[in-house]
Amino acid sequence: MISRRNLLTTTAGALAAATAAAPLSAAEAPFKLRYGPHVGWLNPEPPVRQLEIFAQAGFSAFEYNGLPSRTPQQCEEIRRKMDDLKMSMGTFVVNRGGWRQTAMPDRGPHRMFLEDVRRAVELHKIVGNEVATVTSGLGVANITFEQQTRNCVDVLKRAAEIVEKSRLVLVLEPLNLKVDHAGYFVVYSEHAAEIIGQVNHPQVKILFDCYHQQISEGNIINNINNYYDMIGYFQTGDVPGRKEPYTGEMNYQNIFKALYKRGYKGIIGLEHGMLNPGIEGFQKVTAAYREADRFATS
Repeated sequence: MISRRNLLTTTAGALAAATAAAPLSAAEAPFKLRYGPHVGWLNPEPPVRQLEIFAQAGFSAFEYNGLPSRTPQQCEEIRRKMDDLKMSMGTFVVNRGGWRQTAMPDRGPHRMFLEDVRRAVELHKIVGNEVATVTSGLGVANITFEQQTRNCVDVLKRAAEIVEKSRLVLVLEPLNLKVDHAGYFVVYSEHAAEIIGQVNHPQVKILFDCYHQQISEGNIINNINNYYDMIGYFQTGDVPGRKEPYTGEMNYQNIFKALYKRGYKGIIGLEHGMLNPGIEGFQKVTAAYREADRFATS
């Protein structure tokens, strides 16, 4: 029987050997958009090694939902590696309880949520991430929908006061109810836009995750165009399965072309799984994004 330690050592060794033997960026032209692979794809490699592999493949950005679980020293190490590789960071998740805990619709958890926002600002001072994801959490049965919406607006206005002394942008993420997040409160682009419009602050915007919105409402490109000025960050994932482009039904080449035409300069977070694990899977993910990035610019 192989022990966990031996398995991790073997996996890490194979990954390092593969990346050393087969460079991942074969003199490809730079991507037209700023795609950010997800730290965690290449576990058990440490985050700084994953950044090296991402950069070698031609990516100039990344995202890391789990950053708040790291120590300040580990965050500083990540920042040093970012600087060495000239990489930028997209998002991490602010809410310590993730999406399952009510954070905004009920006033009770507001204090804890705002503590999480203050913690996010401190992490931002270290790593310089461009945005940070906030989730509404679950809806509450004994409060009207309208009051829950007002509670979301109120707490995000208070969160805006916390982040406005920094460059951090908070992005509220709608999530789908049908497959992944039963009971979640903010689901549709229109509802997110209603909340963000009432908050009315340049550092509080929408996170438009194409995977979730394809399941919840479809009409992806039209919704991007309709709410573009309120959107601060995009994420990807094909449907069904939440893997890389060309594993499902979505036309990411057209979606990316639409973002390019709008002049989007932010990071696009690749918050999905890989169809195949390890370095082979990552090479296929990279190839998929190379293909999706081959849209015509005229």
